[in-house]
Amino acid sequence: MRLFIASSFPEAATRELNHVIASLRPRLPKASWVRPEAMHLTYVFLGDRMISPSFDGIAPFKARLRGCGFFPNRSHARVGWIGVEPEEPFIEIAGRVEAENDFRPHLTITRIRDRWPEDAIDAFEADLHDFRSEFFVVDTVTLYSSELKPGGAVHTPMSEFVLTESGG
Repeated sequence: MRLFIASSFPEAATRELNHVIASLRPRLPKASWVRPEAMHLTYVFLGDRMISPSFDGIAPFKARLRGCGFFPNRSHARVGWIGVEPEEPFIEIAGRVEAENDFRPHLTITRIRDRWPEDAIDAFEADLHDFRSEFFVVDTVTLYSSELKPGGAVHTPMSEFVLTESGG
């Protein structure tokens, strides 16, 4: 079993993003795009290791999707992503689930196998650099299982952790 801990985004927060992506995709080279129903912010992959994280003292917060970028960088783009703001509460949650120290909260939207030409990188950034979703509330963190299928991974929620300021 493949497990990971993530936050999902409400459809209202990703609706406009998916419209932008739909108009952008035909103008870009081949890539593997994340399906709208699979969009989430991963804090940590656990593999088959089960953990019981504590989110005591982390209150629900308002956030939004904002801006874009590439991992590892623009010159060697392998992943296209959308950022979040504010980053700090996502980083705090990641710290509670043993995520790596250089955690950068983001929503992966595409995985790039073959190098994109400069004009494709420019088009991606032009369409998404100024992207801002509506604000939404992050009030849960979810443990998911992931099953690889021919049509893509299927993510099934297994446990939900509610964020509350008092930890109760």
